[in-house]
Amino acid sequence: MKHLVAGLLLSLILYFGWLTWFGNRGNRALCRVEDEIVATREHIQELEAENQRLARRIRLFQSDSRYQELMVRRELKLIREDEIIFVFKPSSAPRRVAGTIFSAQ
Repeated sequence: MKHLVAGLLLSLILYFGWLTWFGNRGNRALCRVEDEIVATREHIQELEAENQRLARRIRLFQSDSRYQELMVRRELKLIREDEIIFVFKPSSAPRRVAGTIFSAQ
């Protein structure tokens, strides 16, 4: 009888130990959730930085006429009188970058 009770208790201890480490709410799941929290916080920081850049661009666009002109010219590809734009085709010769050869195509 003692062996049966001891075996049952040992089985329960092993079962709950397994659940603690590997179960749906165990340590591994906790680590995954913590990793997701870190990734989400990093993503939020990136979005906040992008939001600040966009807010700055909006303020510039609303208040700076030179910036407005620059953006309109860039988006609509407009030029001023007496301006000449030179458009160069990329070279077809391969170029070397960091030990690797890339073809400009």
